[in-house]
Amino acid sequence: MFPIHITTLVTEEVYQRFAWSVFLRGKRFLLNIIILIGILSLYLTFLPDNLRRFSIFTVLFISLVTFSAMYFGMDFQIKKAYQKTPFWKDMEQTLIFEKDKFSVKSKRGEFLYSYDDIVKVFHTKDDFYIMLGPNIGFPIEKKNCTPEALEFLLELHIEHM
Repeated sequence: MFPIHITTLVTEEVYQRFAWSVFLRGKRFLLNIIILIGILSLYLTFLPDNLRRFSIFTVLFISLVTFSAMYFGMDFQIKKAYQKTPFWKDMEQTLIFEKDKFSVKSKRGEFLYSYDDIVKVFHTKDDFYIMLGPNIGFPIEKKNCTPEALEFLLELHIEHM
């Protein structure tokens, strides 16, 4: 079974999926939602009685505008980060999993890691993400994985949930 080789081409689309997945699972997203709920609650609390009939529409409108601004702002930042970092552009990285360690080979070099270095492993319908820190990780496209690799990544996911 070992070594398992998985190659992923980090295109802008792959990077965007990775960045969005990390953002939505992070504390920053949750903090933004809590702040928005707090602001809207304060607004409703101190709203004059003669304007209360418009309060639901106002809250819905503010929520729609805020979430739209968050989405487009974050999407812009992700695209900008990818475009401004030349070594990410279409970088091919190969992850090689062995029994006691794994390595990542790319045009930047080869890096060796222990499985203890993994903070978290999560997956979406298209990808697996091996996280070494809150914002540092390796995207792995499921379509590039063999059945043995998928099985191994699912086991890794269960160990590092």
